[in-house]
Amino acid sequence: MAMWNVLFTAVLASGSPSLDQVCENPKRSTPVYHHGFNPPVDLPCIGEEFAEDTFRKILEMREEWKAQMPGDEATVGAMPELKALLKRLDLHYFTLGATHNYMIATEVHALAERIDEKMQKAFSSLYEEVRKVLERHMREPVRFVNGRHLAFRIFSNEVIKTMEAQQVASRVHSSPHYDMIAENLDWPQGTRMNHTISFTLPIKLPPAGHGLKIYHAYYDSYNDVWVDMDLNPIEPISTDQAFQLDSHIHPYKTGVLALHSGFELHCIPPFNAPMYNEGEVYRITLQGWGIWTDDGYWNIFS
Repeated sequence: MAMWNVLFTAVLASGSPSLDQVCENPKRSTPVYHHGFNPPVDLPCIGEEFAEDTFRKILEMREEWKAQMPGDEATVGAMPELKALLKRLDLHYFTLGATHNYMIATEVHALAERIDEKMQKAFSSLYEEVRKVLERHMREPVRFVNGRHLAFRIFSNEVIKTMEAQQVASRVHSSPHYDMIAENLDWPQGTRMNHTISFTLPIKLPPAGHGLKIYHAYYDSYNDVWVDMDLNPIEPISTDQAFQLDSHIHPYKTGVLALHSGFELHCIPPFNAPMYNEGEVYRITLQGWGIWTDDGYWNIFS
């Protein structure tokens, strides 16, 4: 991990402008902030009471939860045998809100048009806290794409109804991937796909905790090559190969936003929870991405 800590860091020289100065004069073609090879950064965002209130609101909007099958995300590769097993066991999870990770642009637009007012009414203060935390850390202005809401990803053990389902859920990872969600949106001409961020804000975590599994391979988007932990170029990594790599878990903390580049090979580790009849367990996160545009803004979206 030491090598990741010293390369491609967001360097702010002693003479760098203040955040207020940066935000007042945003037109720059290249951002100051570049997360690069660094591991995820933990940014305190909301307190325990705020998180619990958000959790309550998410439960109150249950009629808007949309079931998703693992492996259907735009970021991941196909896993046909695993997907067939999960479908047989009906092991799915949910999203709340419009997200480009599961929908084509027209579907995102249609759902956003229908649900955005409700999402803003419930979660606008949360969205503003996320925006401010990112802006303070990156020292650059942050805005929402089209002013729209951010979405949630919801794992609930209500779908774990048999011992077999519990055993499978406790050992199944999502497919290893790196994040290129920004490519699914329309951006101004000249926008570069290597100025991006990914972030996750845990709202509710299982008693045993959870986090982000990071494999020790990185997609260097500036040079369009894969590298290992010693920065040696390697061949592109397949899903099968990824599972053989060394890895570690970056632990999530409720109310603490985890910010990373999205270009390290990563996945969601198993949701290890008891069967539903033994008590409710949730893993709920706000999920978002961002990209820099040369009018001088980080544009965040789900």
